[in-house]
Amino acid sequence: MSSRRVLYISQMGRQLYHLLGTIGILLVMLLWLSLLNPPRADHFVNSLAGPKHEYKIVLGVALLATVLALVASIRGSRWWCVGLALSSATLAFFTYRLSA
Repeated sequence: MSSRRVLYISQMGRQLYHLLGTIGILLVMLLWLSLLNPPRADHFVNSLAGPKHEYKIVLGVALLATVLALVASIRGSRWWCVGLALSSATLAFFTYRLSA
């Protein structure tokens, strides 16, 4: 009976890591989609943090997506390494773009 519980908890943990990876990829998609309509994205981020701190929100979201993809690639499955590469590239792109 207890082995069934352990197996169930183990399987739920894997699903949780897949969920975290999916959230990370959705955040990456949100960042890339914001490039399609920059004025609307700027207005949205300015309303959250103000014009002086908008870069903190963007870089924070990119960093969060990278961390979530890293956790998913370590604990979920090795296919999440592709998501980790995409998240890292997004973080690098937006860091470069905001520093220029």
